[in-house]
Amino acid sequence: PLPSFPLCLAHGDVNADGGVGNYCAVGTFSPGIEIWNLDILNPLEPMCVLGGEDTSAADELMKLNMMRAASGKKLKKNKHSGKFGTPGGLKPGSHTDAVMALAWNKVHRQVIASGSADCSVKLWDITQANSTADDSKCCASTFTHHNDKVQSLAWHPTEGTLLATGGFDRTVALVDARSSDSVKKVKLPADCEALSWDPYNSQCLTAASEDGTLQCWDVRKFDTRTPLWSFVANEYGGVSDLSYNPSVPGMMVTCATDKTVTLWDTQNSVSGTNVIPPHPCGNKDMGVGKLYTVSFYPSSPWLLGCGGAGNELSLWDLREESAVQNRFKDRLSEATKQQQQQQQRQCKDDLYNAIECQTSYHDG
Repeated sequence: PLPSFPLCLAHGDVNADGGVGNYCAVGTFSPGIEIWNLDILNPLEPMCVLGGEDTSAADELMKLNMMRAASGKKLKKNKHSGKFGTPGGLKPGSHTDAVMALAWNKVHRQVIASGSADCSVKLWDITQANSTADDSKCCASTFTHHNDKVQSLAWHPTEGTLLATGGFDRTVALVDARSSDSVKKVKLPADCEALSWDPYNSQCLTAASEDGTLQCWDVRKFDTRTPLWSFVANEYGGVSDLSYNPSVPGMMVTCATDKTVTLWDTQNSVSGTNVIPPHPCGNKDMGVGKLYTVSFYPSSPWLLGCGGAGNELSLWDLREESAVQNRFKDRLSEATKQQQQQQQRQCKDDLYNAIECQTSYHDG
């Protein structure tokens, strides 16, 4: 069970002890960030919590009362109550409001970025989460360059110290995580809803706005504040999320509150002298109400999923779309092609072994 409704998720592979596994960071309406171990079925509690309520005094009181109860003594009561109803209020370095955005660094894998309704961005070192000496060590840095709620975060795919942030103050910012003074900003026409880096053109940062506008910048020229391209992608419902396909260069997807998902071709939108906005390649009503999130499946280049107000997930298998295949199929990266060939060989080997086992069983 979570302390309140979840608002954001981020996947990572490093735990509080520095070990490797599958972990999920969860941001909710509470100021704490819970880290759950996905390798454990039905866990009763998170592995650790970054920030949030300081329950150390309450834990000590519980231990003391358990000892007093065992010896027949009268239990002590909590006479002091801090913020959020706990004896110690909030942990040092904690957010003070809901956590609205999370991003787990894929280069420095122990680092998690969080954005909050308290208008701040914080960087956390998860390996310090179990440090009993000083809770403040867990929060490595705090940035306060936004003037309103922070809605979106995105680490650069290869430059592990470069973080993009977007907020309801209608700005997108680039932050050098090594220095709180190194922040560059550009204005948006509306509140920022989502951010994403192009994995095949890592200098390109794309932002989606509440009014349906998509904009892309070359961060090498971020000081000019002039986007490579800007256009209204959806006039009937704000764009709520966007994602680039990690296996197919130039394939981008957006989802909107008009219940639809749209595919885009960005191949001619990032280089050359005649940069043009992305070309729409397909649109589909996913049948799960207003859409709030969309993403490509990392292990399959032709599968995407989205979630919406209908309390259901919806999948779109792009292998069945001839127009999409005709445009994008030849762009599959060599690594993806080799992975698919290996999976096909593995399936054939598994089938052959199953037949061999079945034959041996009948012969025996």
